[in-house]
Amino acid sequence: MFEKEDRLGGLCRSFNTNGIYHDIGPHIFFSKNRKQLDFLTSLTPMHKRRRSNRVFYKDRFVKYPFENELSALPEKDRDWCLNTFLNNPYANYDAKNMLMFFYRAFGEGITRAYLEPYNRKIWKFEPSFMDTQMTERIPSPPAEDIIVSASGVPTEGNLHQLYFYYPDNGGVESIIRSIAASCGDRLKSYTSTPVERVTCKKDGAFEIKASSKIYEFKHVISTIPIHELIRCIKPEPPADVKRALDELLYNSIHITVVNVDEDSLGDNFAVMVLQPDISFHRVSKIDFLGENYHLPGTSTIMTEITFREGDRFDIWDDEISELAVRDLEQIGFVPSNTVNFVETKSFKYAYVIYDINHRRNTDKVLGWLSSLGILSIGRFATFEYINMDAAVTLAKKTTDNLYL
Repeated sequence: MFEKEDRLGGLCRSFNTNGIYHDIGPHIFFSKNRKQLDFLTSLTPMHKRRRSNRVFYKDRFVKYPFENELSALPEKDRDWCLNTFLNNPYANYDAKNMLMFFYRAFGEGITRAYLEPYNRKIWKFEPSFMDTQMTERIPSPPAEDIIVSASGVPTEGNLHQLYFYYPDNGGVESIIRSIAASCGDRLKSYTSTPVERVTCKKDGAFEIKASSKIYEFKHVISTIPIHELIRCIKPEPPADVKRALDELLYNSIHITVVNVDEDSLGDNFAVMVLQPDISFHRVSKIDFLGENYHLPGTSTIMTEITFREGDRFDIWDDEISELAVRDLEQIGFVPSNTVNFVETKSFKYAYVIYDINHRRNTDKVLGWLSSLGILSIGRFATFEYINMDAAVTLAKKTTDNLYL
C-alpha cells in the first residue's frame, strides 16, 4: 500500500488538537446492513449514542429531520409547511433533478424553508442542476407523520440513523489502526510515499513508480481520487475520458475546531445552519461524543465550510479560523471573548457533487480504468458519495471477486 500522507486512513484520519481528538467532520457509525455494522464496531471499543441533531431556523432549534418537528416553527411557517405538503401541486411530476424531487416529496414550504437553502449552501451548487442520486437516501415522509409533527408530537425519520456508534478513544482513525494491526506482516505500507506513475504494461501487469522507486504488480486496487490517479497513468487517457474527468465536480472543506468556555448548543450533537450570511453549514459539538472528547470546564465545537477553488471561501486557514469564530459569536452559539483556542485544517477532497452529468461522466472515467484492469474502491476513487459502511461493502466485494 502506497500512501501519500504520513499515515493511513484518508478521510478516516483523526487529529489531536490540544488534547481533543476529532475527525474530518465527525464520522459516526450506523448502517442498515447489520453485518457491516457489526464488523465496524468490532474493530475498536465503541459506545452507542442516540442522535441529537437540530436545524437552526429563525433563531430556534428544530429537530432533524426538519419535517419531524414542524410544531417548533413559528406558527405561520408551520402552517405554510404543513399546508403545502398536504396540498402539493408538484406531487405527480417526475423529478428530473434534486430541486424537483424536494418539491414533489415535501412541497413548497419545507423545500423553501429548509431543503433548498441548506443544500445550496453545503454543495455550493444550484439544486436544479443536481441529479436525483443523492435523494435516494431521503425517505419520503408519510402524511400522518407530518400532520402529527405539526400538532406538537415529534416523529422520527431515518430510523437507522437514530442511534450511532463512536470509538471510545482516538476518533475514527482508531478503526484504521485496528485494521492495519490485524493484517500484521501481510500488510506492507509505505507512508509519505505518493504514487508518481502507473504504467500499464502489454502483458497486463502494472509498473508503479512511487518516491522514485519502481515496483511491479499483477493487480492494482486504487483508492486515490480519480482526478489524481489519471494524471499518473501511462498511456494517457483518450480525449473523451479527459473531458469527462474535467467535468466531475467536488467540494473541498475547511474544518475548524474551536474550544470555548461555554456555548448555547445544549446537549445537541450536530446543528445544520441555513443562513446564507453565516459561513459554515454545520456545527458539531465534539463533547457529545463522550467523556474522552471533552476538556473539563469547556466545550469544543467544530465548524464545516465547503468551498471550491477560486470561490470566496478559498482562503488561508487562519482567515477561516477568524471567520468561524466571528460567525459563531454572530449567530449566538458562543459568547464573545470566550475562545480558548482555535485551529483550522483544510482538505481538498470532501464531497462528490452529483451534478446532472455526474453519472455519465463517472461511468466514462471508471469504464476506462476498468478496461486497463485498475480496480477502484472508496469515495473519491469511485467518485460516489458513500459512507464508511458502503466503502467496506465495496472493498469486500471487490477483493472477493479478485481472488475467486
